[in-house]
Amino acid sequence: MTYNTLSYIIYLPIAIYITVIVGYKLYKNGLVYVESIFGEVKLAQAINKILLVGYYLTNVGYAIITVKDFKHVSNVFELLNEVSLRLASIVLILAALHYINIIVLSFGRKSSIIKIN
Repeated sequence: MTYNTLSYIIYLPIAIYITVIVGYKLYKNGLVYVESIFGEVKLAQAINKILLVGYYLTNVGYAIITVKDFKHVSNVFELLNEVSLRLASIVLILAALHYINIIVLSFGRKSSIIKIN
């Protein structure tokens, strides 16, 4: 087994685990926020589920695509370096997507408040 294969075996499960755990936490805790925007519980739940599926597809897809960009790894130091760099990029993208969603939903919330008043 090459170091590259080992790096893929280490990277993909960790990246997918991080994506699933963070996605579930955001889904579970963000429902109240989505409900406050849309006002209807069923609509908020449906939109929250759609956001979760889109989040999973985007992040798992990105995690898999980044595998092709791995550099050749010839020792343990390079393996740790490459895996940590790729995992850090996943975490940063997760944070960016989360903040983008909050910004977009906050615009929706402001417009719904304006329509109510």
